[in-house]
Amino acid sequence: MALKVKKQVYDDVHGYIELTELETRIIDTPIFQRLRHISQMGPAHYVYPGATHTRFSHCMGAMFMMQQFLDNVRSDGELLTTDDEEIQKLRLAALLHDVGHYPMSHTIEDGIVNRLKGMGHEQLGAAFVERFLPDKLDTYKPHEITDIFTKKRKGRFSLLISSAFDADKSDYLLRDSYHTGVLYGRINIERLMRTMSIEDDRIVFSKDESVVESFLIGRYHMYRSVYHHKTAVGFALMADRIFEMLVKEGRIAHPNDLLKSSELDAFSYNDNMFYSAMQAYVSNGKNRYLKELAGMFLLRKPFAAAHFDPQPSEKGKIPKTPQRIKEIEENEKAKQAFAQKSGVDEEWIFPTYLRPLSLVDESSRIYTSREGGTMPLSENSGLILGMIGKKTLYDARVYTKKEHAERLRKAMKGW
Repeated sequence: MALKVKKQVYDDVHGYIELTELETRIIDTPIFQRLRHISQMGPAHYVYPGATHTRFSHCMGAMFMMQQFLDNVRSDGELLTTDDEEIQKLRLAALLHDVGHYPMSHTIEDGIVNRLKGMGHEQLGAAFVERFLPDKLDTYKPHEITDIFTKKRKGRFSLLISSAFDADKSDYLLRDSYHTGVLYGRINIERLMRTMSIEDDRIVFSKDESVVESFLIGRYHMYRSVYHHKTAVGFALMADRIFEMLVKEGRIAHPNDLLKSSELDAFSYNDNMFYSAMQAYVSNGKNRYLKELAGMFLLRKPFAAAHFDPQPSEKGKIPKTPQRIKEIEENEKAKQAFAQKSGVDEEWIFPTYLRPLSLVDESSRIYTSREGGTMPLSENSGLILGMIGKKTLYDARVYTKKEHAERLRKAMKGW
């Protein structure tokens, strides 16, 4: 690394991570130290006991991976940049890209954005950098860093922080695989980078295309086996509902209040705060439903999946059952009708339409080199991806308490 190294920190996934004086100063701030208390994978530790790692270690790892990309990925045969200021900005963007995450990471973000009308974690992260870190960034302006991870800055460097192959994904696949013990995510990142170039704002792979396949297939199976694990998703739905209700009851500050809070108040908005609020509500709360939900979560009493049947289909052609579950998740009248049909109280029906899974996203700018030009990865019939990458896995589920599961299953039949 051409930048001057101030110190080294040992990481369980990557080994020694080198830090500049500027990076060290930012890491030592309360707003970044807060990430030590935010779990990377939310309630996944209820399924994988080792999955207790945090956004703190992931952000450090993403910065490490950014440097690996800068050291190995080329454009027209040359490194993407050798300018120290540019390298430092890209490293800072990777380091700070998740500084705005809410407690339990992605677990409760959907409810915050869609029902509590809060900001997404990238927008909150940009606000945190603007509010709390201007005097820590030396000569850099906050927007020079935040424009990279909020995708306002376009161009080839944006692909290093937000694409199918970026510093963020490269770290979390390796890290989550390591801590869960699930081997799918342990892909050959170094080989991947050495066969990768960026040309005209596109990612192009040459030579060993099998390493590209292994990355995409590994990522696909990590989603199926880990991120979309049946029990873990049930606990995530539970946590999402609990958080929303605790905010509405005034037990937790509204996420938008963070924009006018002190740095120490923002520091306290972490997993510990959420767990403490749940424990306090179980002890002295008045809403019996919320007390029961919080107790179930704290004591690891999982939901039952009344419907669980992932279905492959042509891209864009959502099968009938996932479509209907999506409807009851998004449409209150449809949910009420389903509750009436099943005889189960609406508050115990938890539908979820998970992100459809494809091996290759056709919107991704990923190409393989061929004589005379390039072709989209999904169209390369010589690859496994070209043969099976045309399908999408649609996965919609309905969760509930165990005692209600059979009634919901019966209601699903012929519905």
